[in-house]
Amino acid sequence: MHDTVRTFIAMDASNITALEHLQKEITSSIGWDLNVIKPIEKDKFHFTILFLGEIHKDMIKNITEKLWRVEFESFKILYNNIGAFPNKNFPRIVWIGIDDDGKKKMMNLSRTILSKLDREGLRTDQICVPHLTLFRLKKQVKIDFDSLSNLMGNRIFGADTDTMDRFHLKKSDLTSRGPIYSNMLTVYAK
Repeated sequence: MHDTVRTFIAMDASNITALEHLQKEITSSIGWDLNVIKPIEKDKFHFTILFLGEIHKDMIKNITEKLWRVEFESFKILYNNIGAFPNKNFPRIVWIGIDDDGKKKMMNLSRTILSKLDREGLRTDQICVPHLTLFRLKKQVKIDFDSLSNLMGNRIFGADTDTMDRFHLKKSDLTSRGPIYSNMLTVYAK
């Protein structure tokens, strides 16, 4: 029996149709090999606010109590700017970013959450860099990122904005078929 749980705090995307359309547009226009580049499933579209990593199960109650106290207002985001980690020549993930105002609000929420959890002794990543993963590469290959950048340009993706009105404490179970996420707690905007 495991005493730890792999956890992170995230905001789910709700404009799923626009994100799926973008994935299809990219794969059909660029001609990526889907045996190498795997589109993220629509039920996994999210922005990681804070990665907590492996935490002891005994800490979950304290963490959830502190997260319940986080107050924030809902905000709108616009999707823009395609990027890659760790670099554009040999990426492991291809992501989409958000507009500057949405980025600022998401980063502020990350700081607020981090300040609530600072006494828990958690090892946390830095403040979030708001992005949503669209594709994962199954192996390291060179891709023609310039063609993708030229295709996408500086467009805003999706006719509508996306509303960020809740965040989740998520559990991540790693399996041979990929991670399985489940929400342990949901905190709604005030």
